[in-house]
Amino acid sequence: MHTAIYVRVSTEEQARDGFSIHAQKDKLTKYAEINDFEIIDYYIDDGISGKNLNERPEVTRLIEDVKKGKINNVLVYKLDRLTRSVKDLIYLIELFDKYGCTFNSQTEKIDTSNAVGRMFVKIIGIFAEFERENLAERVTLGYEQKTREGNYTNCNGVFGYDYVVGLGVLNINQTEAYYVKKIYEWYLSGSSMLGIAKKLRELNVSTKRGGRWNQSTISSILRNPLYIGHIRYGVNKKNGFEVIGKSVDPLIDEEIFYKVQELITKNNKFKSQKYSDDGYFVRTLKCGCCGSKYHIKQQFQKGKKYITYICNGHNSCCNLSSFSHNKLERAFIKYLENIKPFNFNPIIIDDNDMDINLISGMIVNLKNNFLELNNRERKLFIERFIREIVVNKVVDDVLVEKVEFI
Repeated sequence: MHTAIYVRVSTEEQARDGFSIHAQKDKLTKYAEINDFEIIDYYIDDGISGKNLNERPEVTRLIEDVKKGKINNVLVYKLDRLTRSVKDLIYLIELFDKYGCTFNSQTEKIDTSNAVGRMFVKIIGIFAEFERENLAERVTLGYEQKTREGNYTNCNGVFGYDYVVGLGVLNINQTEAYYVKKIYEWYLSGSSMLGIAKKLRELNVSTKRGGRWNQSTISSILRNPLYIGHIRYGVNKKNGFEVIGKSVDPLIDEEIFYKVQELITKNNKFKSQKYSDDGYFVRTLKCGCCGSKYHIKQQFQKGKKYITYICNGHNSCCNLSSFSHNKLERAFIKYLENIKPFNFNPIIIDDNDMDINLISGMIVNLKNNFLELNNRERKLFIERFIREIVVNKVVDDVLVEKVEFI
């Protein structure tokens, strides 16, 4: 049997419990040799969850090789290594069966070459999915409870602090803490979030994970209560809450932090205000230099309103200057004037010169076209209906094959 060996681990805990990549490969190779399986290839997803199939490149490659007929047997150490979703499991089992490929699990002693094996694998899949969902609930409750007790649970850390693995505490990173304070200072002095991001890029300051400074990064720092010693859980969720951290040293004074929050709220109200119909181009404009959208700035001088269009990437990644609404409107009108008029060539038929035979032929052609379109529509409808039947397994495959389209 041309066999594919599939191996997956998702956490360090699995590696400690004996499910490491090396351990699985070794056991499955020996199992294949004992059963006279010819190993065609190894498919390895390292550090990837079994929740779904779409995010696992090696599963995708495995499926393609099954479809090509390259392999006719899939061997795994344990069923949940392949998937923890019953929906995905049923899909894979039916796919393997369609292309004449069997499925074997060394631990559960599963063989899908018979009906009992296929039933058994689906039952085990139900328990595997239950285990995953139950584990996810316990982990969520654990994180929530730890946060309520004042512990920080994000092991990735946050700009300004270093997370101590194993201890679950945050130590101040003095270099990053300096720039956290500068970000708050710059924003209170009138700098925009985009302007601050540009300034940090010019200073070659690295983000926590080496990414690019942008508006959302600055916004996250300015809104995070961790900098005053508070830990939050469930951001923007109904069950979200905020507690005082046990071992979090604040970087920002509370008075400064809440001043920043008031300023952000005030600026957001200004940004979200509804503009009049005078700036109707704003919803259709796109910057030709950076691809960003535009926003409007309204000014009033001596009772007259002036509208200016400004690129959202200005002062960040785009150097294109702003321009007035009147200038844009003149350019648009000029563009319309340069469009050549459409040349219509209507055929006017005089009642006295009508050719009855010609008109009769046109009517027949129209009727034939109508019937052809109607038949095509019915055929498409029936095809779609049959596909839905096949997908939902309502009709036996043999019966579906005998259906003829009208």
